[in-house]
Amino acid sequence: MRRLWLGVALLGFPLGALAADNPWVGTWKLDAAKSHFTGDTFTYSKGPNGLIHYSDGSTTQYDFGTDGKEYKTWAGRMTTWTAAGPTTWNTVTKQDGAVVYQTRRELSADGKTLTLTTTSNKPDGSPVGEVAVYERVGKGTGLLGKWRSTKTDIASPSAMVITAPSAGVLRLEYPGWKAVYEAKLDGSEFKPTGPTIPANFTGSMKSASATKVNYVYRLNGKPDGYGVMTVSADGKTLTDVSWNPGKESEKSTGYYVKQ
Repeated sequence: MRRLWLGVALLGFPLGALAADNPWVGTWKLDAAKSHFTGDTFTYSKGPNGLIHYSDGSTTQYDFGTDGKEYKTWAGRMTTWTAAGPTTWNTVTKQDGAVVYQTRRELSADGKTLTLTTTSNKPDGSPVGEVAVYERVGKGTGLLGKWRSTKTDIASPSAMVITAPSAGVLRLEYPGWKAVYEAKLDGSEFKPTGPTIPANFTGSMKSASATKVNYVYRLNGKPDGYGVMTVSADGKTLTDVSWNPGKESEKSTGYYVKQ
C-alpha cells in the first residue's frame, strides 16, 4: 500500500516566532476513527505472457505472476506472490533486499470481497498490522476486475513529532520508522531520509497561510502524490488530505490530535 506522510507551514509566522507560538510544533498522533482511508480503487487485469497487470489508475502500474518469482513494483521495490490456495495469496514486498511488508490476500467465496491483511516491519523489527477490505466494482473473475476499499483497520497508528530547527524550516520525524522530513517551506525540493524511503523519492512544501500548506511528492522527478495539511484554529488538531495524480475524487484524510 502506498501511504506516505509530509507537510506543515511556517512561512506565515514572523521569522522570530518561538516554538511555543507555532501551532505546528508538537507531537501528533493519528486518530484512525476520525480519519478517512477508504474509497481508493485499483484494477487487476490480464497482462503479457500470462502475467497479471496492476494499476491504481494513477502513476503506479506493474505486471506480476503468482509463481513465487520476484517482480518489480512501485519505486523499484520487488514483490513475490505465492498461491496459498485457489482464493488466497501470500505476498512479500522488499526494498533493497529487506522485507518492507507482507500481505495475505483472501478472496471471499462469492468473489465479491478481497481482504488484505498486511504486516509491516519497522526498522527495529517490530510488526505493525493493518487490515483493508475491498469490494468488487462491476464484473470480474477471481482477482481480475476493479476493486474499491470499504474498510481499513490500523492496529497501531504512528505518531509524528514536528519541530522548527530554524526560521522557515520544519522537521517532521516518525520515530517508529526512523523517517525524517526536513524542508524549507518555500516550495524547494527536499529529500526525506529513512530506511524505507526510496532513493528516488523527493518532496516540496509551500505555505498557503500560517495554518495551511500544499505539498507534492515526486518519484524520479515526476509527481506521485499531492496533499494539503491544515492545523485547526485552536491548534489542537491537524488534517492531512492527500490524493494521487488524476485521482482527486479518491482523497484520503488523516486526522491527527496534538498530545
